[in-house]
Amino acid sequence: MIGHGVPGIDIRQEHDFSASAAVLFAALTIGLDAWWPAEARVLGADSRISLTADLGAYLIESNDDGHRIMLAQVEAIAPDRRLSFNGWFGIAGIVAGRVQFDLTDREDGTRLTLVHQAIGPVPEDQVNRRSRLWRQILDQSLRRYVGNAPA
Repeated sequence: MIGHGVPGIDIRQEHDFSASAAVLFAALTIGLDAWWPAEARVLGADSRISLTADLGAYLIESNDDGHRIMLAQVEAIAPDRRLSFNGWFGIAGIVAGRVQFDLTDREDGTRLTLVHQAIGPVPEDQVNRRSRLWRQILDQSLRRYVGNAPA
């Protein structure tokens, strides 16, 4: 619940990596399909995720049958610093949503801050599931892909 009785999502998480901001930014854009987990794919485990790191680019999931869906669109980009999307990110009921990744240099690596906010009739159990899924996506799948342990 977002507040004031408005149903939706309001997730904020921080994840520390020993990888550089440039490595993380590349993983969040051009490397996405290689590490995005099956549990977070709408069209199934064998689908493909594609994204061009450019303003207005679409985050697209597709499968071999030609089925394609737009999960989100890039609304702000600052290479190695910020990537912001508007879209539904595969969550049924979302009317309007935003996912933002901010990368901040740390002495021993980079902090990735995720903010996922959306409005729409999303059941509370789905909000909790998505929060856990973001932890899995970033703390497990992305971390394995960039090849480092928590900083």
